[in-house]
Amino acid sequence: MTTICFISMKGGTGKTTLSVLFSYYLALEGLRVLLIDMDPQGNATISVAEDRAFDENGFLKLGMPYILEGFLTPRMDSERLSEILEKNLLRVEPVDGKGLWIIPNFLEAHKYDLHLVSNHAVPVFIKEILSLLSFDVDVVVMDCPPYLSALSYSALYGSSVIIIPAEASKFGLVGIELILSVVEEVLRRRGEAYKDIVIQPNRIRNTKSCYFYLEVMKEKYGNFISEKPIKETVEVPKMLRDGMGALLSASSSQRLHTVEALSWLKRRIFTG
Repeated sequence: MTTICFISMKGGTGKTTLSVLFSYYLALEGLRVLLIDMDPQGNATISVAEDRAFDENGFLKLGMPYILEGFLTPRMDSERLSEILEKNLLRVEPVDGKGLWIIPNFLEAHKYDLHLVSNHAVPVFIKEILSLLSFDVDVVVMDCPPYLSALSYSALYGSSVIIIPAEASKFGLVGIELILSVVEEVLRRRGEAYKDIVIQPNRIRNTKSCYFYLEVMKEKYGNFISEKPIKETVEVPKMLRDGMGALLSASSSQRLHTVEALSWLKRRIFTG
């Protein structure tokens, strides 16, 4: 099982968009994918399962808060935890008997953040939850919040691959430095190297300033930088709204460009 964490210390880098599109792409490529929304803002959940994850009053019906509650309940046995996990998964779209599942998330998860820390559960949370799945998945994709939280650290401890979406700007460079310093700290504590760390330039605009900072990023981070920067495009939000079908019918040059970048990411992660 490959576990992939999409994380950034800066908002607006397209982190959620990329994590959802990459999940769609991997499912269409024949993999069983579990997308975990680690962000209490719930943007990944809203993108793929808004009509099924929330009740008529806008409250989350299932997902991460309920899993956290069970996980942090004293003397909860693994069989019961596995049942809780199963009840709080959603099948998004089946693809040839495989497809995509999501663990939804929303604001209620905030109240469990300190509990994860005080119970020293942060380093093991993701690994233990995944060990309780009643079915096999090939890939786990985690969309993290644009700030540090117990769930962010849990994702970093439980990942084999880290993808850092980044804008080509002065603020984008600062965001990369901040998250890499956190990654270095987690590496020291977990004592296990990541299979890969990829900085994915995203939302690249056709301006001199943008291309200048893109070259700075390439010079500074070398092989960590994706070979396929993703352009700023109005097509990407449409692709999210249209779901997997948008990737199957990627006919415009903008959509094809995005799919090409997702394909490169897949090759980088799974074949090196």
